[in-house]
Amino acid sequence: SETAHPMVQMKYSVSPVFRIAVEPKNAADLPKLLEGLYRLRKSNSSVQYTIEESGEFIVGGAGELHLEIILKDLQEYCRGVLLKTSDPVVSFRETVSAFSSMTVLTKSPNKHNRLFMTAEPFPQCLSEDIDNKVIAEKDDPKIRGKILADKY
Repeated sequence: SETAHPMVQMKYSVSPVFRIAVEPKNAADLPKLLEGLYRLRKSNSSVQYTIEESGEFIVGGAGELHLEIILKDLQEYCRGVLLKTSDPVVSFRETVSAFSSMTVLTKSPNKHNRLFMTAEPFPQCLSEDIDNKVIAEKDDPKIRGKILADKY
């Protein structure tokens, strides 16, 4: 009908600032932990978890309270599994707001290469292209580098 409105999936812009490593105390409980992480992600879309190359399970939340709630829920989903957690790690993110007034020099470890650098803010269109997935982390690095060099 003319008054019907389509439902659109909500887009969350919460990035995990607090991260914590989680592992079962007993290695035999690893499948239960994986199942618990899967159920947690399904029930709470703001939860992010990754499995590092070292095999660590990293769970991320928007704040300390959010992380406590996530861990409580994970413990409920992993009934009977004792979990070991690391101390929370906070991600600091900074940005450049103006062109730098000076040029800095750094040398490679073998002292044969010199790099001169200045800082400048991202162009607004670059941020929009990243948000719209025109440029993504999983793109081929050579192609992504060429796009960044040519367009921005």
